[in-house]
Amino acid sequence: MKRLVEMSAVAITISLFHLMGPTDAAAKEKEFPEKAVQFLVGFVPGSSTDLAARAISKVAPKHLGKPLVVTNMPGAAQTVAVNELSKSVPDGHTIALVTTAFNSLAVHQMKIPFDPKTVIPLLGFGIYRGVLFVKGDSPYAKVDDLVSYGRKNPGWMKFCHSGRGTSIHIMGVLFFKSAKVEFSDVPFKGSAECITNVMGGHVPAGMTEISGITQHLAARTLKLVVTFTSQRMEEYPDIPTSQEKGYADISSQNPLVYLAIHKDTPPDKTKKLHDALKKTVEDPEFAALIKDMGLPGRYISPQTVNETILKAESMGIPLMKELGILVQ
Repeated sequence: MKRLVEMSAVAITISLFHLMGPTDAAAKEKEFPEKAVQFLVGFVPGSSTDLAARAISKVAPKHLGKPLVVTNMPGAAQTVAVNELSKSVPDGHTIALVTTAFNSLAVHQMKIPFDPKTVIPLLGFGIYRGVLFVKGDSPYAKVDDLVSYGRKNPGWMKFCHSGRGTSIHIMGVLFFKSAKVEFSDVPFKGSAECITNVMGGHVPAGMTEISGITQHLAARTLKLVVTFTSQRMEEYPDIPTSQEKGYADISSQNPLVYLAIHKDTPPDKTKKLHDALKKTVEDPEFAALIKDMGLPGRYISPQTVNETILKAESMGIPLMKELGILVQ
């Protein structure tokens, strides 16, 4: 009898093992993320945006539990990387780094081979800040002086930028139109050429993102005239914003940098990614890594990203039409 009881107990134990074992295994298999998350970056390696992505990829694993693997896919104003995300399996294992300039400018200047709305913001984490600058010894380093001289001397005002249709170009045009200054713009292939031409006295002023000229400002070979941010920059508290001087508020044209995901990703996976990456961008380690990139790091909600895109489009689309660069 005792032997029979022992055998029955063993049989029950074996049965329970078979019942519980697969359930536990299935639970482990469903734990998200199940593998490394592919992180698409539509910028060249070594660029400031790429470096910010790599800072995220370094810090994220301790909050997400799996690596973020950066894959650079530059080209066509971020379209190559975003297209890849739009075609990916919407299981949460692929995200991309995007700027709002893609949504508010790029998609309206070319034929996009996919629906941009397939890709949605997960969260934002930084903002690029546009500024207007002049040569270090220019007598027009004050915005009022620059505008006044430009009004009195039609045709004198020229500003350079890093490319037609870019956010920097659009900001410059919007500013001088609101200031009622007759102007012409000089596009270059990059900000370095623009900076060199301003320093050489070939162009009175230039437009760029602030990180591109910080060293020149410190050396006093360039001077800031005005910023296009919503508030004065912490680093340059004496430099006014365009709107506080009575010109247009064009701060929405400053591209937000955000992380994007396929819109069909299951809500529970989207939430887990969001929460883990929110902790990542709020992590002091991440803040330290991007401190010198000129890209202030902070959490930006997906709602704010979408609102910024809509504001930028409301000003940018009519101007792109006027400039003859609006396609859709």
